[in-house]
Amino acid sequence: MSDNLFKLRGEERIVHSLRSLYTSYGYTKFKMSRFEEYDLYAGNKDFLVSGNIITFTDTDGALMALKPDVTLSIVKGFREEEECVSKVSYDEKVYRVSSSSGVFKEITQVGIECLGDIEGVELGEVAMLAQKSLLLISDDSMLTISHMGITEAFLAMIPSITARAEALKFMEEKNISALDALKEKYPESRDAVLKLRSLILLNGSNEEVIKKLSEMGADKKSLDELEEVVSVLDSVHLRIDFSVLGGMNYYNGITFRGYVKGVPESVISGGQYDKLMARMGKKAKAIGFAVYMDALEKLLEGRDEYNVDVALVYDDDSSMSEVLGKAEEIRKTGKSVSTMKKIPQKLKSREVIYLKGGEDA
Repeated sequence: MSDNLFKLRGEERIVHSLRSLYTSYGYTKFKMSRFEEYDLYAGNKDFLVSGNIITFTDTDGALMALKPDVTLSIVKGFREEEECVSKVSYDEKVYRVSSSSGVFKEITQVGIECLGDIEGVELGEVAMLAQKSLLLISDDSMLTISHMGITEAFLAMIPSITARAEALKFMEEKNISALDALKEKYPESRDAVLKLRSLILLNGSNEEVIKKLSEMGADKKSLDELEEVVSVLDSVHLRIDFSVLGGMNYYNGITFRGYVKGVPESVISGGQYDKLMARMGKKAKAIGFAVYMDALEKLLEGRDEYNVDVALVYDDDSSMSEVLGKAEEIRKTGKSVSTMKKIPQKLKSREVIYLKGGEDA
C-alpha cells in the first residue's frame, strides 16, 4: 500500500484503495442523488439490509426517501443494450440503521454492479473483486460462496411452500436440529430435507466439496458454474458454504459473503440477482456486491491511525521562516507535516520533531 494512503483515516484509506481497484478493472463511477421516490424501496423492502427507511414529503407532495441502498437505483437507471455489459462502481452515503449502534446513521457503502449480457467471465470477475476487496481490508479474511441454483433444485423437491420457507430459514441459521425436526413434520419431504441438511454440513477442501456435490446429484449446470468460479479464486481465502443464501425472490446463481477476523458479521454481501432485474422490468442479468463500511467500525477503532506523518513542534525562539522552511524540507521527502507549538491530545503522528531556536532539538 502506498505511503500516501497512510495520510488518510482508516475508512477513507479503504475506500480509496477499493476505488482504485475497481477502476483498474474498468468499472466507471456511478453518481446518484441522496434520495429517491419511496415507492422504489417500498416494493423491495426484503431486498434491503434494513426495512427502516427515512422518508419526507417533497414540495410537490411526493413521498421521498433518503436512499438506504445503491443497487436499486443503479438497476432503475440501467439502459439495456444488446450483447453489452455495463460495469459500474460506487462509494455513496446511504441512510439506515447502523449494525453497530442500532440508530439511523449516514453510512458509506462501496461496491460494484455488473449488468447486461453477463456470462461466466463476468461472474468470475465480480467474485474475484469481492475477494480482492476483502484482502485490501484484511489479510485475515474469508469469502464464503454458494450457488442458489443448487439449493433451489433441492428445495423444489419439497411440495409444501411453507416447508420450503422453513427449510431455507434453518439452512441460513445452520440449525441442524430444526432441519431434523422438519423431516418428521413433513415426512413426504424427508429425502429433500436430508439433501439440504447434507448441503450445509459439507466440509473439506473446495475440490472435495465440489466432488461431494456431484455425488449428491446437485444440479449439473449450477455445479459447473460454481466450480468454474471457484477455480479463479484464491483457495486459501475461500470456503464453499451453503448457508450463504440470498433472498429467493431476488437472487439466483452465485451468491457470496465476505468476513474479516474481528468482525462478527459479514462485511461484504453479493451475488447474481437476475430475479430483481426481472421484477424491475429488465431482461438483462446482473451480479454485484456491496462493502458495508459500518460493519468495519469496531475493526478500524482497534487500529492505530495517523492524522499526519510528522508533528513539527516549535518554540517561541523559532522564527516563521525557520518553522515553515523546516516543514517544507520534510514535505519534500514525501511526508505530511503539521506545525504546532503544542501537540493536541487527539492528534496521532508517526513522528515528532522538536524545533528549539529554529534548530532540531
